[in-house]
Amino acid sequence: MYPLRLRQIATLLQGKILRGDPDLVLTHVYYRRGRHINNRTLFFFYDSRGRKRPDLHDLSPGAVVTSRALLPHVPARLPVIVVDNPFRALWKLARWQRNRLTLPVVGITGSAGKSTTTAMTAAILNRVYPTLHTVGNLNTTYWYPFQILRVSPRHRFLVLEMGMNRLGDIRQHSRAARPCIAVITNIGEAHVGNLGNDLDNVVRAKQEILEGLSPNGTLVLNADDERSRRIDTRKVRGRVVTFGIKNPADYRAKDVRYTLTGMRFTVTLRGKSHTFDLPVFGEHMVYNALAAIAVADLLGVSPAAMRAGLRRFRPPKMRLQMIRGKQGRLLINDAYNANPSAMIAGLSILPHLPHRGKRIAVLGDMKELGALTHAGHARVGRYIAAHRPVDVLVTVGRYGRIIAEAARERGFGAVHAFTTRDEALRFLLKTPPGCVLYFKASRRLRFERLLRPLRQTER
Repeated sequence: MYPLRLRQIATLLQGKILRGDPDLVLTHVYYRRGRHINNRTLFFFYDSRGRKRPDLHDLSPGAVVTSRALLPHVPARLPVIVVDNPFRALWKLARWQRNRLTLPVVGITGSAGKSTTTAMTAAILNRVYPTLHTVGNLNTTYWYPFQILRVSPRHRFLVLEMGMNRLGDIRQHSRAARPCIAVITNIGEAHVGNLGNDLDNVVRAKQEILEGLSPNGTLVLNADDERSRRIDTRKVRGRVVTFGIKNPADYRAKDVRYTLTGMRFTVTLRGKSHTFDLPVFGEHMVYNALAAIAVADLLGVSPAAMRAGLRRFRPPKMRLQMIRGKQGRLLINDAYNANPSAMIAGLSILPHLPHRGKRIAVLGDMKELGALTHAGHARVGRYIAAHRPVDVLVTVGRYGRIIAEAARERGFGAVHAFTTRDEALRFLLKTPPGCVLYFKASRRLRFERLLRPLRQTER
């Protein structure tokens, strides 16, 4: 947050200081329990539906914003501003901060790859100026005030990942953030069960990012993604640019190939060809990099800075994260979340890895697919049988069994289907030394608990 005195905050929020020094300077904002809290933190204390109220006796913020009803739960030692509605006051402060910002804001959404694209974009932009970007999985509108209020005067770029659970989420996020560049990585099955089991509703949900796009802003679209081509761009008053590999695009990767350490490809920028190296595997990662390159180019970043940023990029946790396992195994943790397209994209990299061991896929239930649940899981099983990216298939869960059955029906014999993680773990502990284990499932299956016993113990 831009530094503010307690008296200034009270005025902005139309609140009243009950305790504390009016000249106390605060520089951070938070509203959940966490390591972000210190004596310069302004803590918004309110009841949030479905979330446990934090105990302020265990925390040490610099000051608290709350309602009179919750005042008895605030320790007497803490400065307090009382407002009618702390949650609305939080958004009021976030809007005030956004109105002060003059730095470029980039909004990134999509069914798959948005976290990785956000991280790649930030890795490039940080090569030229301090850049703030969405951390972890805090990409919903609930977390928007936290993200926007993290911006300080030193930052020159802001990159916001925009997630969704239902129609209207991205609209709210985009209208609040007002990006000058909006990116849609792709449009697939993720969350379709929350959107009436209609993929056209997923298109509509992603299109909501345009509602906050600044006048003369730029929309960045995937030229190779069929559903992205359904986005109605008529209301874009600025530019629409595209990225891709297969179809003509403004930012098109050519000579895409696997190396021993990742991917290499070339892109023509301003009439000159440039080669880029990524320290991660997969053609889908090239698409993410192309979106990041497009954003960087639109913001005037040099190709040299783009190359350096992508070389230093490291994927977010649980997204194609390479981990050393016991007995020389390679563990690939790609289990942050899953949908059929993303699962197939992850499987497609396995034949290209330099690792020589047996390849084993450990796949679990994919949630929030609604009426597409059976077809989506079966599609993955058929892909495995047709393309043989792995030697052995292990599935976990009720829907994971659909993957197993579809693979068996198409002639893939090395299949082991388990109901629980514990059953699967007993099997995985007996897998050959030096093998590759690829893990992918929806977040609710908590596959990180399955990986933990297989990891090499750090010394």
